[in-house]
Amino acid sequence: MSPSQTIETLLNGSIFQFMMIFARIGSAVMLLPGFGEAYVAMRVRLAFALLFSLALMPMLADRVPVLPAELDRFVMDIVGEIGVGLFFGSLCRIIVMSVLSAGNIIALQTGIANALSVDPSTAQQAAVSGNFLMAVTLVLIFVTGLDHVTLQGLVGTYAMMPPGQPLMLGDIANFDSRAVADSFTLAVQMSAPFLVYGLVFTAALGILARLMPTLQVFFVAMPAQLLIGLGLLAVTLSSMMLWFLDTYQRQIQPFLGGQ
Repeated sequence: MSPSQTIETLLNGSIFQFMMIFARIGSAVMLLPGFGEAYVAMRVRLAFALLFSLALMPMLADRVPVLPAELDRFVMDIVGEIGVGLFFGSLCRIIVMSVLSAGNIIALQTGIANALSVDPSTAQQAAVSGNFLMAVTLVLIFVTGLDHVTLQGLVGTYAMMPPGQPLMLGDIANFDSRAVADSFTLAVQMSAPFLVYGLVFTAALGILARLMPTLQVFFVAMPAQLLIGLGLLAVTLSSMMLWFLDTYQRQIQPFLGGQ
């Protein structure tokens, strides 16, 4: 083999390895909390995915299979890597969306469910309390270093799901379904004090309405409901966020075994 053919073979193999790594990293970055938000410029996300893939290439090059000779095999390998990246990114996104669900429950219990604002992370309208909790969550993820843990978990997927291997669709579906269930459970756990508060407050208003039929309960209750709800949010905010951060880390922990 001539030197030019050797260089061409090396370049083709390196380009294929980089494409395989970038397919998984780039598809995951689109959905990762903090990195894949709608307000993050697309060029910034693309540049980060390219640089991160380039940095990982020396470490992961031996795990990436050689360039296949068949076109269909090449396409299947790339699609498989994209699928793994989307799986991990969606898993992290599902966990974070529990905060938005908890915020909507809190808004219903405190009487501000009709006060909507644009959620920058989803580019949709949501309750004010949900947007506030989402902003606090993203800040805490970066402050506590969980963004590094997330990236470590993404790299850990190479040990659990090696490149070039058929996707374990059954395991992926089972993992995602359990993540959705855990997300709803986490949302209820975070908003549990407000569920109790809403139940007690509504029962008290019903009793008050029966004792004083001429009293305009709605006008009296709305300011009190909002004031008590905001006070309860101020008291329980730290506990809610600590509970979320612990759950988020436990969900990513299985992917850190390959580190």
